Amino acid sequence: MIKLHVFILIIPPPLLCFLLITLPLHVISQNVDAERSILLHLKQQLGNPPSLQSWNSSSSPCDWPEITCTHNTVTKISLNGKSITHKIPARICDLKNLTVLDVSNNYIPGEFPDILNCSKLEYLLLLQNYFVGPIPADIDRLSRLRYLDLTANNFSGDIPPAIGRLRELFYLFLVQNEFNGTWPTEIGNLENLEQLAMTYNDKFRPSALPKEFGALKKLKYL
Repeated sequence: MIKLHVFILIIPPPLLCFLLITLPLHVISQNVDAERSILLHLKQQLGNPPSLQSWNSSSSPCDWPEITCTHNTVTKISLNGKSITHKIPARICDLKNLTVLDVSNNYIPGEFPDILNCSKLEYLLLLQNYFVGPIPADIDRLSRLRYLDLTANNFSGDIPPAIGRLRELFYLFLVQNEFNGTWPTEIGNLENLEQLAMTYNDKFRPSALPKEFGALKKLKYL
């Protein structure tokens, strides 16, 4: 016969209460420390702009004016009009719950930022910068994207068919760039699209609107 010995650990109620309170706080503190480290690295990569002087190692990022947190994790970064002249580093996607990124009205150069690993991103505002080159052919990796504004840059090339696979989009502004080709018919697949603007793309070839746009039943602004 095999004898089994079962040991039961009895935790006194006061200690149990202490553990239940302190363990979640410890986890939250670790998360805040990690996200602060990411954001301070981001600030450094952006050239330590004076406009981000509130970002420091002695305060919580959730208290910084440009940062919004939900349940003690960073969900929104708003860098609108911060005179940024450096590229957005890919490490920004280490903020695993980032849903809103607004870098509008700056002087950011280079190609479309390396942010396709920001898997929870829903709002992306890149308008009024110095971006160049094409929209990534696999932009549909940002599968949760609902709002995309690329207005007033120098993006060029064809608008990729993959943009038609961003099925959550309700707002798409591609105004005043250097796109060529024609209106992509795949935009007609965006069944939730409400606002679409593509004016001032002078390199577009003259053509009729694709008949596929007739499938945009929720469209309110064109």
